[in-house]
Amino acid sequence: MFSFVIPCYNGKAALNNTLQSLFWQEKSIPFEIILVDNNSSQDNLDDLYEAYKDKLNLYLIKQPKLKTTYALSRSRNLGLKLSQYPWMITLDSDIILPPHYLTNLSTYINTTNREQNVLLTAERIFISRTDIEPLTWDKLTEAVPIASSSNYNRIEDRRLPYLKKLATTPHPWAFFHGCNTIFQIQSAIAAGGFDEEYDGHWGYEDIDFAYRIITRTDCKPVYLPSIYCYHQEEEHSAPTNLDRFDKSKNPNWKRICDHIPGFKEFKRQQYQSLTCQELKLDES
Repeated sequence: MFSFVIPCYNGKAALNNTLQSLFWQEKSIPFEIILVDNNSSQDNLDDLYEAYKDKLNLYLIKQPKLKTTYALSRSRNLGLKLSQYPWMITLDSDIILPPHYLTNLSTYINTTNREQNVLLTAERIFISRTDIEPLTWDKLTEAVPIASSSNYNRIEDRRLPYLKKLATTPHPWAFFHGCNTIFQIQSAIAAGGFDEEYDGHWGYEDIDFAYRIITRTDCKPVYLPSIYCYHQEEEHSAPTNLDRFDKSKNPNWKRICDHIPGFKEFKRQQYQSLTCQELKLDES
């Protein structure tokens, strides 16, 4: 029923926790996991594959030599081509799912309408990886949420107020991140998949995809609180020199603002509500 597609680049310890949480899922629900290794340089992910291949329906795909290891769109498009199931779940390699995740997701899809064209997401809870190792469900539930630089130094997922009123929020696509998004593969293909022009730089490929799947296929954006996830801090694949407050240096920011009418002004207002730090959205 579900194909998890997880782009990977190093981060072996965090990915191990991701796979462990997938092992927790209800076994009666059919699912597969496609790991796409974007030329990991420090960690050998073969060891993780060997550890979990007999426990999970797991595939490890190694990309050929890439121009850039930051290739999320290429990885997810590969997942679209290889997926055996009708629903795709995009995860980041530092995400942990609670044991009831797939049960809640499957129940929603089966009780609402299996053929309904929806785009689903939920809240991220930011935690320190050192607080949960070795990983157990008890440790995860007891972990204290922390502020994250990827969340503009906030503790609560900055998207949450918008997600709770998603049906009436302008630019609903702005709140769908690749760390936990669910959709039907046929709709994703109809929308053109992920734009690989975003590869090589940080961000916005997931929002661009959400914009196209919503506007081109009449896909309904849905916030489903019961499929929340945990985001491990300290190990991640994002560029270490990323300045989230200077958008002008990021070609992906200009690209998405050019593609989505009104997006720049909408995000300007949102960013200003998040931080007192000065933001630079345009080139000087």
